Formats: sequence, C-alpha cells, structure tokens
Amino acid sequence: MATKNDMYLYFMEQTDGAFDAAYDAYCPPLSSFRGFNSTGTTTTLEMQFDSILGTGADIAAVDKVVLTITANKQKEVMDAIVQKLNSHPHSDGFLVIADDTNSVYATSGITGGITACAVTVTAAA
Repeated sequence: MATKNDMYLYFMEQTDGAFDAAYDAYCPPLSSFRGFNSTGTTTTLEMQFDSILGTGADIAAVDKVVLTITANKQKEVMDAIVQKLNSHPHSDGFLVIADDTNSVYATSGITGGITACAVTVTAAA
C-alpha cells in the first residue's frame, strides 16, 4: 500500500503519445515493487508489482512491466534503475522509468539499456 511519502514510477508504452487504451500509462508506487525477473530472452527484463486491481489472498496476482533492453544487459539495466531509485530526490515523488512516447528511460547514460516497455495488469483471482 502506498504511503504519503511514496515515490511513483512512470511507464508509458505508447509511442504515439495517445492515452487511448487501458494501461497505456502505468504509475505504481515504489512500495508495490516486488522485483526484477529475467524472462528467458536476451532482450527483455520484467519488473513485477503488486496488482493495482487488488491482491487480496491471491499473492500470485502481479502487474508486470516488460522492458525491452539491449541484448544481455539485464544486470546493467537493473543496476541503473536501482541507482535511480536510490538517488532520485523524493521532493516530487515521480520517477520516469520508461516513457516510449518521449524516448525517456531510466538507463540513459549507460551503454545499452531500455528501448521500450509493455504493461500487463492482472486482477486477483
């Protein structure tokens, strides 16, 4: 559950800037972040969050953001995101992780990194 001083992470999966479909934009609180997961491909990395639709007793209900990344840069991307989370000033409480509309990514400044994202929101069973 988000707290008053929680930071919010922003993801936008549309490249056209239109908020015209469910979950084009996703902004969960950092406190709902469960961790990273390797998806079994060399060019993706998954971030998992408690479901915004409610988890109830269903601990398996997670929202997922799949980041498209430079091949085999999972560790570097995880490190860059964690560094951003730890160093970002909490004054505005808002941090862009992946914004496909504006090509803004938390990994800017490293060789290789995030190039796109896709959001999946899961309802509790």
